[in-house]
Amino acid sequence: MNRNQRVELAFDFMLAKEKAGEAFTMAELAEASGWALSSCRTYPTKRWHQFVQKDGSQYTSTGLIYLSKDEFSLIHSQKLQDPNNQSSKSILLHKAREFALLAVSTYNNPYTEFKTYGFIVNIVIAYTALFHAIFEKKSENYFYLDDEGNPRLIDGEEKAWELSRCCSEYWGGQENPETKNLNFLIGLRNKIEHRSLPAVDLATSGECQSALNNFEYLLVEEFGDSHALMARLAIAMQLTRTSEQAQLEALKQFQTENYRVVREYMETYKDDLSDEVLESQKYRIRAFLVPKLGNHAKSADLAVEFINVNKLNDDEMENYEQGVAFIKGIESPFKLKPSKVVPIVKEKIKDFNPTLHTKCWKFYNARPRELVTTYKGEYAAYVEGFDGYLYSRRWADFLIRQLKNKEELARVRRQAI
Repeated sequence: MNRNQRVELAFDFMLAKEKAGEAFTMAELAEASGWALSSCRTYPTKRWHQFVQKDGSQYTSTGLIYLSKDEFSLIHSQKLQDPNNQSSKSILLHKAREFALLAVSTYNNPYTEFKTYGFIVNIVIAYTALFHAIFEKKSENYFYLDDEGNPRLIDGEEKAWELSRCCSEYWGGQENPETKNLNFLIGLRNKIEHRSLPAVDLATSGECQSALNNFEYLLVEEFGDSHALMARLAIAMQLTRTSEQAQLEALKQFQTENYRVVREYMETYKDDLSDEVLESQKYRIRAFLVPKLGNHAKSADLAVEFINVNKLNDDEMENYEQGVAFIKGIESPFKLKPSKVVPIVKEKIKDFNPTLHTKCWKFYNARPRELVTTYKGEYAAYVEGFDGYLYSRRWADFLIRQLKNKEELARVRRQAI
């Protein structure tokens, strides 16, 4: 028996009692509907409070005679009942917007020391409420059920899906930049929950900005422009005189032992992402501020404009790239230690190991055998700070393609170390 059938049986039972002018117990309702007794004790005070009244150990129903079975089922599907007859969708939508704005307020507040953690906590609540509102709109169940099809209860409340499950259900299990962004922030929250790590803010600002942009897009796409946050927000003011030195100090701090667990999580997570996801603005936004010059200083216009590069034609894109090339930072693709390359390749080439990796870079001349501090090749480069050679993800992909050929693998194995 599914959930909808139990709702209909409960409606039929209470309607019959109302017509007969009889009271009933929760045990009788449980037997008639097939619900667990604990579930039946929850619904009169939560979902059916306007129709069911308690008198000692007994209950009476009133007003069901004016409802159809479908109307009662719709009322039952709502997670909350509001005194002003607000729908669960409206309540959840309001909650989503409020917590998104709280996330922005926390992040932009100059007195907030741990910006990233505060932002993530609030944006996760906002996203979860937004997805629940979307499921309410579509009349889709978003609660966990037990083996018998009854709602799982936690402290008398039905257990709703958490954010990771909501993402999986909404996007059908598809791994896109939006889900990768949210899963990164959820994992990061768990890593920094009991640590004081303000330097994380500089390293994760792009992911936080993308999460907010994605939230706004999803909100507008599902519920329309009238619910957008953009009218309530302004660009955060920037301090630039000492920003370069501050960035260097923060990056140095991020390399300390105190940050090791979080740093390793971030590096490992990004190593597993495809180039397409890493380059997506929906996963991480990398932005810079350029003073805006105009010919009409007295005219009324926006002080800040956002350019959607996806909507530029070829000529506009060429001009745009020429105009910003002089300050555009390029992220180095050389991030992988040999110990990181080996497990990536090993997923596809089962016998791959550190010794074979050494033979590979020698066989394919991926880098010099001696240390050349100026070397930068296609697959490897000397990296200051690491004081040695690091490899790109392209190198791991190249090895996977080459070593799938058994004859090629045999030739590499014959390479002397």
